[in-house]
Amino acid sequence: MNIKINKIGLYIFLAVIFITYFFIRLPELKDAFSIGMSKPGDFIQDYMAGKQLLMGKTLYPSNYREMDELPQPKNQTHSILKNKLIDAHPPFAAILLFPLWFLNYHNAIFLWVIITILCMVLIIALLLKSESIPLVYIPLVSLFVLAWAPFQINLSNGQISILVTLFVIAGWYFLKRERENLAGIFIALGTMLKFYPGLLIIYLLINKKYKAFLSATIGIGFILILSYLITKHDLFYFIFNVLPGDIQRCEIVFGNTSFNGFFTQLFLHLQPYGNTKAYIPVVNRFDRNLYLYGTEALFLLYWVYSINKYNYDNDTGFSVFIISSLLLSPLCWNHYLTLLLLPLVVFAKELLKKRTISEVVIFLTALFFISIDTSSVYFFKALYVVRGFIPGHPWSFFYRMTFYLLPFYGMVLLLILNFRLIKQSQKSTSEHPANQS
Repeated sequence: MNIKINKIGLYIFLAVIFITYFFIRLPELKDAFSIGMSKPGDFIQDYMAGKQLLMGKTLYPSNYREMDELPQPKNQTHSILKNKLIDAHPPFAAILLFPLWFLNYHNAIFLWVIITILCMVLIIALLLKSESIPLVYIPLVSLFVLAWAPFQINLSNGQISILVTLFVIAGWYFLKRERENLAGIFIALGTMLKFYPGLLIIYLLINKKYKAFLSATIGIGFILILSYLITKHDLFYFIFNVLPGDIQRCEIVFGNTSFNGFFTQLFLHLQPYGNTKAYIPVVNRFDRNLYLYGTEALFLLYWVYSINKYNYDNDTGFSVFIISSLLLSPLCWNHYLTLLLLPLVVFAKELLKKRTISEVVIFLTALFFISIDTSSVYFFKALYVVRGFIPGHPWSFFYRMTFYLLPFYGMVLLLILNFRLIKQSQKSTSEHPANQS
């Protein structure tokens, strides 16, 4: 069954939904802004790395608290941070943001909050312009983004994921305007901040965007050489010590919504250990990795098959690579999900066309799942309500595989919708050859 959506009616409907969503999330936005201006959770690691760089020391110190000017932990959040001793970001993050390290801590985080907001403004502008969406939709998109959990988590944590999103979307913007050299440079910048956007370089290659592919490859090589010249052994220490250790330490955390996080939760169970709780593997690590990499291999095989059969040189094609980069990354936290703004905008455009009810339902369900803030008070209140009907500990197998992995299921639904739209587009083109131009 197909439906036609009136544009004015859709705008009014979206306006009501987004305004309501904004006011529901307004307290969370205020908290995110307040925390981001005072004690952001992740910014401290980048700040420390930059300060160490200025002093000619290693970017990966044994203890962040060796720096006297950093505020001492006063609550549980900072107690957790106290144990997070090693910077989890590549050396390029410290190099790229070096002007901030000349400021004291409080001035640096104030400026970073402003930069985060400005980055999101640029992201919205680039998205709407690249997709030729009327400017009248800017207020709606802005309301949604301000209320959206992934953005608020970037704001409260002081995360650099907002820069990754900006660079990737800027790359797509220039790619659509056939400015391939700039596109490749921006994708290289995003890749060297978090690594997982590197999958987009494959997109450039298989779609014969050779100039963009070459500029991205050269850009990555240049950044690696620059990182080595400035930080020396820190680059190799990060690749061979920090990165593997961070993946192994964090893959069991509930917020990891990648394939790795899904399979880690699938093959773990909670078991009492003294006065605390400990995760005990149900299967050994070799078997778990066999299941994990086997599934990812099957996914990639289908992906390659689809690439050869269908046209990926379009908006939905690029969206497939964005979603895949998050799913295949060993770690995928909520603040990574700002990268999904591009697929969401692409799919929202499809709602203006003649679409089936099932596609609308898939889109709205996926949007709801990836918008869940698993760290919010409302989320835990909802868990306690559910526990009234389904008994069990919030960390039990049922809750780990359902509520804590909702963003993972949302990305899978987006991927399914993506493949469906690509197939339909290819079918429409084959039925109407005149449209191929």
